Amino acid sequence: MLSKNKRISRKLFKENISKKRYFNSKHFSIQVTPLNTARFAVSVSKKISKKAVVRNKIRRRVYAMIKKLIPKIEPGLYLIIVKPGAENIKGEELKNELNLLFESC
Repeated sequence: MLSKNKRISRKLFKENISKKRYFNSKHFSIQVTPLNTARFAVSVSKKISKKAVVRNKIRRRVYAMIKKLIPKIEPGLYLIIVKPGAENIKGEELKNELNLLFESC
């Protein structure tokens, strides 16, 4: 899990909504807002899975990959929205897809 100072609080979601840019891939969508530090949030809806265990597992896996990619990521607020099918992708494929998304930002 990322440290608290690297995650986005609910208060910053409204700011993220007003000045965002979208980037999409097959399993993820990222909303980016310019900021002086890199902060992240991962949103997994109940459309992905009704089970909280599955949603939390996806969230933890995405946060773990972000933690490895932080040195390469530009500063900003990043809201990662998980799309259906993301629960089926595994380690290296997940890392490659997130890496390509962050490079396109």
